[in-house]
Amino acid sequence: MIAATVGISAGTYAQTDNTPPEEDSGEPAPYVDRLIDEGKLEPSLRSEQLGAGNSNGNLRSLVAELSGARISSRSNAENFDSSALDNTQQETGLSVSGRYQSDNFGMIGLDAQLRRGSRLDPLSPDNGDRWNGLVKLTSSNLPLGSGWSADSAAGMTTTPLIELFDRQTRFFVPVTPILGGAVTIEAYRPLAADQPAIDPAPYASVNLSVGEPGLLGGLRLTDYTGLSGLLVSGGGQLELSQGLTAGGQAIAVEDSRDPFAVIFEGTDSSDVPLVSSRAVVGSMGFSRPDLRVQANTIWSTRASSSNSSQAILGDGDAFGASLDAVYRSGRTAHAGGIYYFGPGLSWGTSAILNNAYGGFYRFSTSSQRWRWTFSVDAIDSVDSVGSSGVVLNADARRNLTFTTAVGANSSLRFANGQSAGQVLGYVEFETDLGTSRTEAGWSRDNLSELYRAGFIQNWSLPPSLPAGSRLTTQVSFQHRTQSENASQILNGDRAETSDSFGIATSVGLMPFRDATIDATIAYSSDASASASEFFGPFQSTGAAFGTLVAQQQESFSATLVASARLSPSLSLSGTYTDTTSSLISRFGIPVFGSPLGPTSEQLDELRRSSFRLRAAYLTLRYSLSAGRPPGSIGVRTYPVGGVGNLEGWVFLDENGSGVRDPAEVGVSDIIVILDGVQAVRTDGSGRYRFDGIADGPHRITVNTDNLPLPWFIETAGEGGFGRPFAQVVEIGVRTTTNLDIAATRR
Repeated sequence: MIAATVGISAGTYAQTDNTPPEEDSGEPAPYVDRLIDEGKLEPSLRSEQLGAGNSNGNLRSLVAELSGARISSRSNAENFDSSALDNTQQETGLSVSGRYQSDNFGMIGLDAQLRRGSRLDPLSPDNGDRWNGLVKLTSSNLPLGSGWSADSAAGMTTTPLIELFDRQTRFFVPVTPILGGAVTIEAYRPLAADQPAIDPAPYASVNLSVGEPGLLGGLRLTDYTGLSGLLVSGGGQLELSQGLTAGGQAIAVEDSRDPFAVIFEGTDSSDVPLVSSRAVVGSMGFSRPDLRVQANTIWSTRASSSNSSQAILGDGDAFGASLDAVYRSGRTAHAGGIYYFGPGLSWGTSAILNNAYGGFYRFSTSSQRWRWTFSVDAIDSVDSVGSSGVVLNADARRNLTFTTAVGANSSLRFANGQSAGQVLGYVEFETDLGTSRTEAGWSRDNLSELYRAGFIQNWSLPPSLPAGSRLTTQVSFQHRTQSENASQILNGDRAETSDSFGIATSVGLMPFRDATIDATIAYSSDASASASEFFGPFQSTGAAFGTLVAQQQESFSATLVASARLSPSLSLSGTYTDTTSSLISRFGIPVFGSPLGPTSEQLDELRRSSFRLRAAYLTLRYSLSAGRPPGSIGVRTYPVGGVGNLEGWVFLDENGSGVRDPAEVGVSDIIVILDGVQAVRTDGSGRYRFDGIADGPHRITVNTDNLPLPWFIETAGEGGFGRPFAQVVEIGVRTTTNLDIAATRR
């Protein structure tokens, strides 16, 4: 064991000296504690900076952030009007978040912000600023008693969902931002004798939310745009038996603006149609340690005031269902399922997976040296208009030694009469220089073929550099060949072969105490006009948005991230990014109108074009926390809950009524015991009190050693004669229960 002490004089502990070693006696030298760097390491925070922690009172915290952000883009193209692409988004504002742990009303929270910045029109060149303020009040873990608790929110919040939807991956049920209120109530079973009250799972839950639906925008702060209308959502979940759970969720939206039209046409457009929709989803899951099965069904209907051909979602009814299963045996797992989702499925104002049916299978296993994974997905469109095909993926990894591993992964896709595939192999190893990864890959589709090789190095830096220093470098080379068919699509006169390389460096350091700097620089010389720039090796198989591919032409980017802790409560952080690349697409959206790409003349012009994107963020953050979690006494019955109080008198029951009369005398110095673990002594008048008892049933007993003769205390009721006093009392949340204990005489 090596003892390391920071910020304490080295003379406090034993340390090495310059005394020459004794002659080798053949026996191992005795162990001696030694300090790192002879105990001269500086503390990360000086004692005067730490301050005295305030643990008085309940838990409370406050976080305030003053932040600003700006993203600007500038484009340049020969003989091409790119002014509509130039856009600046910016914001400044203040956000405040506070939390207070109340004794019996859960965690009370307040989140507020004041923002001035760009509107939710990222594609609009005239994106004027506007003021925006938001407030949200929350209450978490509000105890209701008997194992029930509630979470609630009012203001700008989101619609809650039942937990069953987090256990499946076939379709995503989105939460919807609303300006209104939401509440979730959960119930927990009593704790078993050997069950810790840690991470409990409710056996039942219900939720309800009501408000105006909206859209969220903004850069670092939240820009809420209301869509008008009314949204109501509710759901529930219940564990029917051990491992069997059923639940459902419903949502209804009335006369809300179409969110897709708002995004593409602008928040001020008067031509945005109104939408009303209904949707219900049901789910049932069965689970045990080695098996989980879940079935889901969903139905939705939608009606719009406009039947525009440009609408992303159509009107009418839609239905969907899925069945998923996962089986685990040791280190091996199998997963599979089937699904069907009809065209036009929606959830509230949002689109979800629709117009698709198919199945999938996943397999994975591992050992100390091997890891294998395999998957196959088959999908087809319901109306035979969308994409269809089969995708296969396989991956294998072998640890040769503790420091060396090799692996390979491959993918095959057959879709819409076309095929594509790729293979990637890699070797990972460690040396005195650090950890390294070298990889080589190949991919091919109907239009192009690509070979790629790369090397990544995480460097081991000398200890003389400041603590936290790090350096990573990456280099790559690729050779691409374009088919004759692709050349006819792109420039109409030739096939193309091109070579390109890329290089990237990431460095981090702590130039002085409590400050960090991270920087990344990347460059790619890829200036080819291959098909993959417009379709990608897999997107060319007919995906609906196959042309929306990120820029792959010659590009350069630099990113700088810096942070500094000015004091224990105050910190400053900032980020700056500068990227220059081709103008073929902006934010993944092509600048040309034809879905087949630009003409040969446009392509030559775009090769000489450029697009520059600059983004900067700056945040000044103040945080403060104090207090400690509220405790409770007595043995807790439920994993969640609040507290109550218990009080009463131990008295001499002269008339044997069992009820304390004003003239009957209390007994002092009698010990009253709660659940056999906590005890109090009655005062001079015979009164006792327990504060902060966990809600639920508790057992009360007494120690009668100080009771005067001939008085005694026995269990009341039939069969209580001769039995020591013991009574179970129910403690409610936020209430005081009274229990008087009578002493009688024979």
